[in-house]
Amino acid sequence: MALRIGQPVSDHSVQAYVRGEPAPIVFELSTHRGSWVVLFFYPGDFTLICPTELAAFAKRHDDFIREGAVLLAASTNSCFSHKAWFEIDPRLAEVRYPVIADSLRELSHSFGVLLEDGAAHRGTFIIDPDGVLVHMSITANDVGRSVDEVLRVLRAFRTGALCPADWAPGDPTLTSKDDWLAKVFPDLIGPELDSLEESAERVSFAPGETIVAEGDPADRFFVIAQGEVAISRRSPEGDEIKLAALGRGQFFGEVGILAETRRTATVRAVDDVELLALSWQKFQDTLERSDRADRDFSEIAKDRIAFAP
Repeated sequence: MALRIGQPVSDHSVQAYVRGEPAPIVFELSTHRGSWVVLFFYPGDFTLICPTELAAFAKRHDDFIREGAVLLAASTNSCFSHKAWFEIDPRLAEVRYPVIADSLRELSHSFGVLLEDGAAHRGTFIIDPDGVLVHMSITANDVGRSVDEVLRVLRAFRTGALCPADWAPGDPTLTSKDDWLAKVFPDLIGPELDSLEESAERVSFAPGETIVAEGDPADRFFVIAQGEVAISRRSPEGDEIKLAALGRGQFFGEVGILAETRRTATVRAVDDVELLALSWQKFQDTLERSDRADRDFSEIAKDRIAFAP
């Protein structure tokens, strides 16, 4: 079955053309976990509409990067075809993102865009940092897509909030802080939820500041009210390994509390960040009340850790 919204994207090993590389590169889609991924399929090389789209994405490539997104193009042509076309057509001179050669048709089949003639529909997909498909758009091949709209949708998802029709960056969203807390504690309602939002501590961090450091006590839980954070871990060799980038409405810190361990990762502010923080005790009490079942904290924690990424 083709992928549906809300489903995790299965891993694929793909081969891609990248300008300047002496040979095709090979990577797993899962390599980009922790980042947003914008994957767009186009019908084929040496066509009429496709170069206008590829060039339009190239023009906005830096904007996608600033949103913490990896941009990937794909068609069912081979890497040899990609190289021949991209290096002779002046309209494609600014394309720097990988162009996947799905010559086995496995990727296009998985995403439901494969046509009977072996080409692909114009399919656009946005995958969140957890590897879940959150947006898809597929059109017939006669009309090119709007790159600005793809970027707008990505930015809307990155707010973590409810965005109304025609929302644009800087516009108000429909989500308040207690709505975000409701995602964490879905069984809290009304006054209980309002009380929790009022009692949460509000803390702010400047770009580059460390919010929690690897080895710190796991004494607080955080919901991101504004800005973006980057989560990383040190390898045994001392190298920094990027784990995830989280934005408005997302949360972190619960795994250390639930497992009763010290922090296993470092969280830093990417830009100006505002957080809602709950103490260990407040998080525990709220989790027990939110569960509604006759279970103690240890039982609830066991279930939540089992589903933690």
